Amino acid sequence: MHLLLVGLNHRTAPVGLREKLSISQAQLPEALGGLRALDGVSECLLLSTCNRTEVYAYTAGRSEDEAILGWMSGFCRVPQDDFSPHTYSVAGHKAAEHLFRVAAGIDSMVVGETQILGQVKDAYAAASDMGTTGSVLNALFQQAASVGKRARTETAISRGASSAGSAAVLLARSIFGELSGCAVLIIGAGKMADLTIEHLTSSGISHVLVANRTYAKAAELAERFHGEAVKFEEMPNALARADIAITSTGAKRPIISRDMMQQAMRARRGRPVFLIDIAVPRDIEADVSKLDDVFLYNIDDLQAVVDSDKANRKAEIEKVETIISEEVDEFSAWFRTLEAVPIIAALREKFEGIRQSELEKLCRKLPHLSAEDREAIGAAMKSIVNKVSHDPMIRIKELTSDTEKLRVICETFGICLSGEEADDD
Repeated sequence: MHLLLVGLNHRTAPVGLREKLSISQAQLPEALGGLRALDGVSECLLLSTCNRTEVYAYTAGRSEDEAILGWMSGFCRVPQDDFSPHTYSVAGHKAAEHLFRVAAGIDSMVVGETQILGQVKDAYAAASDMGTTGSVLNALFQQAASVGKRARTETAISRGASSAGSAAVLLARSIFGELSGCAVLIIGAGKMADLTIEHLTSSGISHVLVANRTYAKAAELAERFHGEAVKFEEMPNALARADIAITSTGAKRPIISRDMMQQAMRARRGRPVFLIDIAVPRDIEADVSKLDDVFLYNIDDLQAVVDSDKANRKAEIEKVETIISEEVDEFSAWFRTLEAVPIIAALREKFEGIRQSELEKLCRKLPHLSAEDREAIGAAMKSIVNKVSHDPMIRIKELTSDTEKLRVICETFGICLSGEEADDD
């Protein structure tokens, strides 16, 4: 059996491709059901965020990565040839290491971001609730949560720009300098919007507008930060008033069109506007960037901002890498013990078969034995078998890191295991 990871992220694929392969919370039941139905997949989990779509699976063979890519193509309706060059596939301890880096925040576009750990936990909870995880992914993701917590409590990795929202604010400051005279429109009222407004208000923004499809949510968020709620249908007017607009909704299609932005720009009478789209799928049509005096940035454009911040965190990243190395070793040691399970089970089955066969032979030779005598003899034989097999069982568990010796044990006892051996990457 193999622990397998197949996916793509902000390093391997542009936002235009990532949004096509993004899987929403509402789609998870169908998606996980489809993955679990693939031949050879015994456990599976989906992690889909603005920066990544990743499938974690416990599979019968290493080649299941091709089946998973085929499933992604069918489910997301994207030709496999369009995205497969942008994907990665790793197995065994490398898959665990990748997840631990994700949970710790050092595989994120914004190093040390705090939101990703919650997303990892949510992805695990969703898969667990739907019954698509088992002992391997349960252990892996529970340990990933522990790694994420250690990284943030034992190092300073999360200080500074710790979210895409904070990076968006840094970009706005690089454009405008002081933000105190700017009006900012936040579109969306989720956690990302909340974090973005926190960073904006701490940067001196005096006028904040909040728009959301559910007006009550916009009003609640605006009130917390002494801002102004805007009805969704009044978006063109709000865009005309804002110098900076930051979008972070979960909409499946763009909510700001070229026509809407043209209407807003006529009202602005040539005053430039900066739009920062940190949503995946994107909230703003790409053609909006072609309008005069409109400067559109998407989540990939934040990379220059976060690269500068990343250089300042080199020492903390090294500390986190040390934590991850320790945790990977621990998980790998546990994972290797799984290789011994089928061998132990096969050995017990063989010994029990011998015991049953010899007991039946003895009973045929001694037909005068009472039921109580037969039961007592059977129990004695079982005790002998358990005592004889105890030391070999313990030794097998100790040899889980030595595949060749395990193979010799199988040959010695005449055990023939079906299927492939566990991944020892």
